Amino acid sequence: MSEQSRLQSSSRRELSPLRQERRLARARTLADSEPFEALDEVHALLDAGVTSAPVYALQSELLTALGCGTFAAVAAENGLAAGGDRLTFLRLLLKAHLTAFNRKPASRVLDSLIAMTGPDGAPLDRPVREEAAFAAHELHRYDLAEALYSELLRENPDDPKASINLAYARHKTGRLDQARDLYTHAVTVRPEATNGLRLLVDSRRQTPDHNDKALVLDTLGRLSPGSEDFATASFALGKVEEDLQQYDAAFAAFSAGAAIMRGRMPYTTEASRSTFETTKRWFDRPQRTVLASPMGPNPIFVLGMPRTGSTLIDRILSSHTQVRSMGELGCFKEAMKVVTGYGGGDGFHEHFYSCRDRKIDLDALGRIYINAASPADFQAWYFIDKYPMNFMDLGLIAQALPNARFIHTLRHPLDTVFGNFKQLFTLGFYHYSYDLREAAEYYLLYRDLMAFWRDRFPGRILDIVYEDHIADPYGTAHTLLDHLGLDWDDRVLRFHENAAPVDTASLSQVRRPIYKTAVGHWQRYEKHLGPAIDALAGQVPL
Repeated sequence: MSEQSRLQSSSRRELSPLRQERRLARARTLADSEPFEALDEVHALLDAGVTSAPVYALQSELLTALGCGTFAAVAAENGLAAGGDRLTFLRLLLKAHLTAFNRKPASRVLDSLIAMTGPDGAPLDRPVREEAAFAAHELHRYDLAEALYSELLRENPDDPKASINLAYARHKTGRLDQARDLYTHAVTVRPEATNGLRLLVDSRRQTPDHNDKALVLDTLGRLSPGSEDFATASFALGKVEEDLQQYDAAFAAFSAGAAIMRGRMPYTTEASRSTFETTKRWFDRPQRTVLASPMGPNPIFVLGMPRTGSTLIDRILSSHTQVRSMGELGCFKEAMKVVTGYGGGDGFHEHFYSCRDRKIDLDALGRIYINAASPADFQAWYFIDKYPMNFMDLGLIAQALPNARFIHTLRHPLDTVFGNFKQLFTLGFYHYSYDLREAAEYYLLYRDLMAFWRDRFPGRILDIVYEDHIADPYGTAHTLLDHLGLDWDDRVLRFHENAAPVDTASLSQVRRPIYKTAVGHWQRYEKHLGPAIDALAGQVPL
C-alpha cells in the first residue's frame, strides 16, 4: 500500500490499550535503526483506529526522515487536529514542508511558530529559535534569518553555529566584510567549525598580500587527519593555493580532501550507468502529445553538470523584469513522490523509472510542481528552477510541464570534471565527484542522457556553452531572451549589479562582471588529470 493510500485508509483492526502502548514503544525504539519497520508499527496502530497525537507525531518524524515531506506534513496536520501540542506539531510541520520544498506553506508555518512565546511570555527555547532561523534562511527570508541569528549570537557570542549562519546570510546578500569577520570568529572559537573556514576562503580572491593561508594551516594542524573536518579544511587550503597560483600544492590539497570524502561516499560507475539506462528505457513506452497553453508564470529549468556556469545564466535571466530566480528546488522530485504515493527511503529515482507500466497522472504531476515551486507574489512570465540534477528527469518534466523551457549549460569536459573534483558538495547527490576517473565517466553518462533528451524533445532545450558566453556575452544574452520570447532588457548585461541574494557555491564570483580566467582552467592542472583525460579520450573533444 502506498503512503498516500495509508494516510487515507479507514480500515480498523482493534488493539487493546496495552498492545497499543507496546507497539508505539516498539516503533520509537526502531525509529533510528529500522525506520521502515517503525513505520509499519505506526501504520498498524493507525489501521486499528489509534489516531492519537503521539502516533501522528512519530509518523511525521519517520516520513520526514525518509524523505516524504508532503505525507509527513499531512501526518503533522492530523496530529494538530487530534489535539496535539501546538508547538510540537508546528515544528514537525515546518520540517516536513522544508523537506518537501513546499516553501509557501512552510513560510506560513514559520510565521505561526515565531509568533508563539514560551510560558509566561518568555522567548521560546533556543533549539526552537535555531530551527526557526534555519527555516527562514532556507526560505530565502534573509532579513528574518539575520534577526533570529543575531538574537542567538547576542545570547551566546561564542556560538560558532550561529556565527557561521549569520555570516552566510550576509554573504549571500553581498555584505562580505561583515561575513568574513563572523566566519573568522567562528573558526577561532572552534577549529572544527570548518564549514565557516571554507566559506571564509570562498568569500574573496586570495592574494599574496591578503590571504587566509595561515588560519587554514593552523586549523588543519588542530584537526584529526582523515576526519570530514580535515577534508573540508583541505578543500579550503586548495582554494587558497589555487588563488595564489600554486597549482601543484592546490591539487595536492584538493586530492587530500577528495580522498577522505570518497572513502565516506558509496559510489560505482556501474550503478550510475544502470540508473541512466533505466531512465531512458522508461521512455520506450508510448508518450502523450502535449500542447502548451499561455498561462504563467512558467518554469525555466537551468540544468546540467555543476560548475558549468548555470549560476551565471540564472543571474543574467533573473535580472530581466519578467523573470525571477527561485534557486535550486527539489519540488519536481517531490511531486513525483506524491503522485506515486512513495513510502520513503533511498533509491527513489530507480524505483520510479523501473516501473515502466505504472500510469502517471502527468497533469497532476505538473500542477503539484507549479503549486510548490512558483513564486506567490510574482505576476510575470517566468521563474527559474536552477537545480542541476533536474537533467535526470528532463523528459518527464517536459511532458508534465509543456510550457517549461530548458537551458542546458555546458563547459569544456575537463573544466567540468575538474571543477566538480575540487568542489566540496554539501548535498549527497555528487558522490562521483571525489575521484577524477569516476567524475569523467559520470560526465560521459550525463552527455549521453542529454543527447537522448534532445532527440526526444527537439527544440525544447537550448544549449549555452560557457566559453562561447564568455567570448560574446551580448550574443548569448540575445539568444537566451529570443528562446524565451522576451524583449531585450539592458539589465541582463549588468547581472553583477543584481542585488538579489545568491544561493550557490558561486555566490562570490557572480557579483563580479564577466571574467575570462576560468576558461581553460584545467590546463593549469593538466599533468595531474591523467585519469580523467584517459577516460574522456576518444569520447568527447578535448
